[in-house]
Amino acid sequence: MFRRCMLSITLVCLFTVSLAAQARQAPPGTFKNLDPAVLEDAQLVRGKQLFIDDTIIEELQQARRRLNQLVKHPANPLLVKQHDWEEDGPGYGNVLYDAEEKLFKMWYQVWKKTEGTSTGLLCYATSKDGISWTRPTFDERAGTNLVQHPAVQGFQCPGIFKDLGERDPQRRYKMLFSCNPDGTSATWRTSAAVSPDGIHWTVAGPTDLIPFSDTQICPFWDFRSRRYVAILRFGPPNTRLISRTESADFLNWSPKVTVLRRTRMDAHQQTQFYQMAPLPYDGVYLGLIGTYHNESLKPIPADKPWTDRQDLQLAFSRDGVAWSRVGGEGAISKQALDEDRDWSNATQQATFLPYGEKDKEWDWGYITPYYTPQPIRVGDKLYFYYSGSNAKHWWTWSGDPPKLDPDARPPAKGVGLATIRVDGFVSVEADELGSMTTKPFVFLGDTLIVNANAEGGTIRVEALDAEGEVIDGFSSDDCAVIMTDSVQHVLTWNKNPNCQLLQARAIKLRFHLERASLYSFEPANRHNHYLQSYE
Repeated sequence: MFRRCMLSITLVCLFTVSLAAQARQAPPGTFKNLDPAVLEDAQLVRGKQLFIDDTIIEELQQARRRLNQLVKHPANPLLVKQHDWEEDGPGYGNVLYDAEEKLFKMWYQVWKKTEGTSTGLLCYATSKDGISWTRPTFDERAGTNLVQHPAVQGFQCPGIFKDLGERDPQRRYKMLFSCNPDGTSATWRTSAAVSPDGIHWTVAGPTDLIPFSDTQICPFWDFRSRRYVAILRFGPPNTRLISRTESADFLNWSPKVTVLRRTRMDAHQQTQFYQMAPLPYDGVYLGLIGTYHNESLKPIPADKPWTDRQDLQLAFSRDGVAWSRVGGEGAISKQALDEDRDWSNATQQATFLPYGEKDKEWDWGYITPYYTPQPIRVGDKLYFYYSGSNAKHWWTWSGDPPKLDPDARPPAKGVGLATIRVDGFVSVEADELGSMTTKPFVFLGDTLIVNANAEGGTIRVEALDAEGEVIDGFSSDDCAVIMTDSVQHVLTWNKNPNCQLLQARAIKLRFHLERASLYSFEPANRHNHYLQSYE
């Protein structure tokens, strides 16, 4: 009798569960088909979508793009020469934030007094906040912060990064540098070194790896191409152009490919490219170019104040191989750069970091990018470092400042910090009412995040289908109005931040801007989409 009762209860429970399971249904739109037809005319986007070029932008109406300059830190210069061994420094440098040690690390080159060809030394400094820097002592007797650089004649122009994917701890830090092993100009070359700690360096293999580059060489591991990549100068013979090379093992490098050449835009100020510091950034690539203008041994004329001075411009690439120059309104196509038109204001509008005011600021003459192989984010800002000098390039010959005797102190040099908001390189802006419409794209996720400043204005967003029709429930009237400044606004329609119904289909976004600036948008996942199984 007892067994019959238990069997009856079990059957009832199973029947009840089966009915409940049959009644359970997934929310509308949970399951979608994604096939080639959906993606035929749409981009699949992941990560942040910047507006430096037109890749994601279909149309601007009463809106414009604008290059935003870096902002110099009020505490600059953060580091200046303090000791005798820091001869003519700080020179070429590298800064990285070591997340494992929670420490900012800086390597900066100085010069060694030698007869004949030049050779450099390498100094090291650390910081907890990226602003106040300390020089560790490595040689207790001499009291110096000099690291053990590769023991090769002519060492200079080092580019350093921490290789997080390296399995051999003795090769965790990597460097490319220039040298001339026999002390003559015939053997100038670019070589490689490795280190377990960034302090003790050894040559990685043969020194004759890459043709000579007499400005800083900037290597990094490119996660997209699965290759080591280096940005360096064209040559031989050395010419002020930007080239690229790559390697699978850091020892065997491809022939150089020149990626930035001078164009008509550069003719007005006779601009040359002294170097470029690359920065992989959320699926794209940025480059800080040392743009050197109107080389001259004469004093600076009043009508050409840029003469023999250097500022920084910005370059941009989607693949790390094909690079675009960035002007005052974003990336400029190769065809546009070669147009025969008035370029007199273009170089000034393209300035990403300007030199200081002549004879008044410490960096008025010549600024050079410091190499940061990974983005350094502090709060909602990105940190960029640079070296500067209160004299122009050929100060020793030009008499500007007055030529100094051999015993006089040379011009002061220092390391500066400049910042910009996260993603803030190029913004889309409207003074009154304007709009930006994206090209069709497909994303996988449930949330759309917007980086924008709408203080004193508004931003409304609507979602369109691939034909440009407003999707029901996602109109600009349904959208919660953005009226503040944040790098992470979460878009909501009808008070619902879940954009799951928009995922896996071709859509466009139209941003309605009024006295506002838009910096990026990003698909994301913020919700748990677990569903109980059902029949």
